Amino acid sequence: MRDDEVIDHAFELNKGEFDGKAGVERVQILDYLYGNPAGYAIKNPPAYKARGECMQGDGHGNLGITRKDLKIFYVKWLDKATGKVNEVTLDLQKKLPTDFSGDHRFFASFKQGQLYVYVITPERRIDSEPPNGPEASDYLKTITIYPEH
Repeated sequence: MRDDEVIDHAFELNKGEFDGKAGVERVQILDYLYGNPAGYAIKNPPAYKARGECMQGDGHGNLGITRKDLKIFYVKWLDKATGKVNEVTLDLQKKLPTDFSGDHRFFASFKQGQLYVYVITPERRIDSEPPNGPEASDYLKTITIYPEH
């Protein structure tokens, strides 16, 4: 895949629980960035940042971003239960599968204050493989890229 090739995929940052308890929000997102900090990125809108706020969850379908702009995923959040502020920066060039394409989805969410990041592939999960990631896509092969096991 060429660096200048556009990967038209879906990105979702979800502040609610993804295990069937979507109404449970144990975190407050403080900041995020998906893409290239010096180039094209999905990030907290400047108007929110100027007010000291952050958009609370973001989703984009048909996100046209080049492979070279898939640099990092950064998120900073407050765990409401503990009061602890956490932040994670992932090097996407090392974490994303080499076949990452427009048929894939990038999904980040929280469970009990812990960040989980997945790549949901278009490939069906084989029956002998346990489901992984969000319940809505448990029939698809899903790769956990954070936390590492």
